[in-house]
Amino acid sequence: MPVAEPVAPARPRARVLLLAVASAAVCGALLAGCAPSGPSPTEETAAPSGASGDVDLIAAIRPSFPDADQVVAVAVVDGDGVRTAYLNADAGTVFEVGSISKTTVGLLLAEAIERGEVELDDPIGDYLDLGDSPAASVTFDELSKHSSGLPTFPSDPAWRARIEPAFLAGEDVLDETVDELVAEAAAEPLAPDAPPQYSNLGASLAGQALAAAAGTDFRSLLVERVFEPAGMETAWLTVEDDEVPAGLAPGFLADGGAAEPSTLGAYAPAGGITATLDDMVAYARAVLDGPFADSAAIVRRQGALDTEIGYFWGAEADHDGHELVEHGGVTAGFGATLRIDRTAGTAVIVLSNRGDSIDDVGESILLRFAS
Repeated sequence: MPVAEPVAPARPRARVLLLAVASAAVCGALLAGCAPSGPSPTEETAAPSGASGDVDLIAAIRPSFPDADQVVAVAVVDGDGVRTAYLNADAGTVFEVGSISKTTVGLLLAEAIERGEVELDDPIGDYLDLGDSPAASVTFDELSKHSSGLPTFPSDPAWRARIEPAFLAGEDVLDETVDELVAEAAAEPLAPDAPPQYSNLGASLAGQALAAAAGTDFRSLLVERVFEPAGMETAWLTVEDDEVPAGLAPGFLADGGAAEPSTLGAYAPAGGITATLDDMVAYARAVLDGPFADSAAIVRRQGALDTEIGYFWGAEADHDGHELVEHGGVTAGFGATLRIDRTAGTAVIVLSNRGDSIDDVGESILLRFAS
């Protein structure tokens, strides 16, 4: 796994809860001195071949992305300023952000509660036709904390036998309709004492239930209530095969094999967003001091397994009392991380076209450039 070389932090900081988690089979790749005081961009003309942007930031990320052809985009947001660095990319390059998509479900949940469309303790069976299955009684609260006990993906052996080999080979494998997603959830036995699990299935159900409560489809809800207010002008939710953005970078598995673009069907709420670096900078700013700065989704609360969590957001306070929120994302062909220090007013975004976790890279960049 590519990680940044160690960087001495300016102050002790608790490690933020990592939510770009993978299951051993199919799960994870789909969807676990003083720093500079401001952005102060440095000269860009000295950037090495294939790179552009802030030369100090380029030098910091190069050890984590040694492959000459790897496509990477990084931003450090600090107030009104932003440093950016690109490796074999530019402002028009599109990336899959994977499970960072789940954070938008959290924001949508918080807004739906404010609008009176749902309550946090509502069972999703009130909005999705789950019959009398165990999944019908699972609440938005449980889903948003990954404490429902629903598995990461359906536990049905036949489903896994069909999906896993193709996924590991880099194929685009999820194309469920909403009705098929609901049927898969209804088939889960979900014992009362089922342990908490990070669940793409659960996040997808939450997103689809919120759309049903609003009387629309999930993508329309996402565009209206997240993309447009945040100013994410080119972000998109890729659901069908013919919707892959033209500017999407070629994706590669962690071992270097080619990966098809991920079009997740009804599972898109869990990991289907594609975005440029500018889109993700706009998203970070919307959380820092824009329309989502006061969202209940980013407020720390007790989660499962002695963790703290917002609504699908990793949330924690560091040793200095800084409020931190974050999420990582991994698809078959891409890795992404978003880390936000709400107290300092800073954020880091790292996007890559390799299907591997880059949360450690984001954390080290946050410590070095945005502390």
